[in-house]
Amino acid sequence: MPFFIACGDPHHGFARIYCDACGHDYLLAFSCKTRYFCPSCHQKRVLLYGEWVEENVLAPVPHRQYVFTLPRLVRHIFARRRIWLGELCRIAERLLSHSYAEALPRGRPALILFVQTFGDLINFNPHLHVLADGAFLPDGRFVALPPVPGSLLAEGFRRAVLGFLVKNEALSEELRSRMLAWRHGGFSAHNEVRVVADDAEGRKKLAGYMLRAPMCLEKMTYDAATGTVIYRSKMHAGLKRNFQVMPGAAWLELLCKHIPDRYEHLVRYVGRYSNRARGERAKKVFTQARAALAVPGEEPVSESAARAKTAWARLIRKVYEADPLECPKCKGPMRVIALIDDSGVIRRILEHLGLWTPLPSERSPPVDPASWPPYASLPLTRFPTSPDLPHKENASEPGSRHRLTCRTKKTPRSSRGAGQSLLCFGAWNKLPGN
Repeated sequence: MPFFIACGDPHHGFARIYCDACGHDYLLAFSCKTRYFCPSCHQKRVLLYGEWVEENVLAPVPHRQYVFTLPRLVRHIFARRRIWLGELCRIAERLLSHSYAEALPRGRPALILFVQTFGDLINFNPHLHVLADGAFLPDGRFVALPPVPGSLLAEGFRRAVLGFLVKNEALSEELRSRMLAWRHGGFSAHNEVRVVADDAEGRKKLAGYMLRAPMCLEKMTYDAATGTVIYRSKMHAGLKRNFQVMPGAAWLELLCKHIPDRYEHLVRYVGRYSNRARGERAKKVFTQARAALAVPGEEPVSESAARAKTAWARLIRKVYEADPLECPKCKGPMRVIALIDDSGVIRRILEHLGLWTPLPSERSPPVDPASWPPYASLPLTRFPTSPDLPHKENASEPGSRHRLTCRTKKTPRSSRGAGQSLLCFGAWNKLPGN
């Protein structure tokens, strides 16, 4: 959290960018570089990962996306035990590897598995994305295989996951038997998205999509008067709405559920794409290149190292949609001439430029709720009952009604569960008390 608050704030350090042609310069504040919690910094990771995985991991062959999902009844188990998300990856890997081995006995699969824990409305929804569409023969040739039927993968995934939960005493044997008997058990596998062999940009975008941040800043609005966060997205089939609305503290708590623990891996490489297999191939290429050198003892430059200088420039242009090292006045090249992180130097420079407006380092004591401004609490009768929105009573002043307007999916009143209410969002409209 402290790193995210300091992200983009020049009071915590900056770089000085200078143009030799016209003398124009400006200050570029340091970023936090945190993953998942900061959308802008994580987007840089996403774009950089797309460049890296295309250049160093993915082969120029077709790739298909498989998506494995879980029912809402068991999602909360993985929220409390995030380490079990790795077991979901191992189950999906065994299912696909076994299917490919049946179709091509001498083949070696090439898989990349991604774990995502969020849905469109930032609710906790653990699911897997897998890149795979065939296997490699021992001589290195790729053989594209037909897609594994989603119904077979979903059934195998359901039995393996429920068996794992029963084995670890997270689920009773009785409940597993009932879930196996359900016609629609909530487990699913999707395999309709495919990228052709010559679509390098499509592979980059697909890999970046699987590693994207939980939230998008363009979809979020903060109402400072009420301390409320509003997040708009696509219509959610289960929650029957296209928004999230809650106090700021509850929103931060919801986001923290999607931040991986320290040393937790959310991306796994299997088969020909594994770290060991890639290392063996790189070692062989390095040995051959060194043997072909005309000058003994000179180290060859790897292909990835040769392209590293241009990768960062491409990344900056993608994130900012402009080249930050191009002078806005004369269009000439700019360069970094200094990195300032000393607090005393930072203050003198910002005071000279009239930009020294630091935030208070200490907070004042909490204010008595009775002295809060009107409507400082969330003006909702109650939250809709859902896994990510706990039920709360109305904290607004008595004798008043509030109406919210927005696009929602109409549902017959008879089909609504007890305690649920279809709330809509738009502009706050307070009606006279009746």
